[in-house]
Amino acid sequence: MRVNYLISYITFLMKGKLVYIFSFFVLFFLFSVENVYSQDDWWKDKNYKYEKTRIKYHLCKNAFKDIAYGFSNQNINYINLYFSTQVYLNIISDEKGYYSANQAELILVDFMDYFGVFSVKYLRSHHKNSYAFAIGKCYYNRGSGKRELSISVALKYRNKKWIIDQINIY
Repeated sequence: MRVNYLISYITFLMKGKLVYIFSFFVLFFLFSVENVYSQDDWWKDKNYKYEKTRIKYHLCKNAFKDIAYGFSNQNINYINLYFSTQVYLNIISDEKGYYSANQAELILVDFMDYFGVFSVKYLRSHHKNSYAFAIGKCYYNRGSGKRELSISVALKYRNKKWIIDQINIY
């Protein structure tokens, strides 16, 4: 009788521990998924016939990721890597036109500082030959709470490098 009691007590403890362990893993998964910055569903990887083409579009995807990272962390150094001599900007229809790399940098820094941008997430993209674009959302804190703007980034492939053709934020 005592053995049965001991076995049932150990089983009860094990079930309790399993519940705690299971609960821990569920909570861990739920809270860790929120912080994961995986948004590759906006980019459709293809099987390319040539390795050169695969590398070209891999660089394109990395350029888009760097630009999003630059906005998300308010770090212009990740964005201006892809500036050409002139960049077309349309920032909330206020700053609209072709700007030199230095002017574009100042405009984007002012935008990020004023709006408190904290995240850019792409929703879809398209790439073909020497042109690519991505469309998404730009999240910022202004006033009371989280708000969003739409963003589109267009890149051109020149001299084996992807450069920003235009950035539209509206």
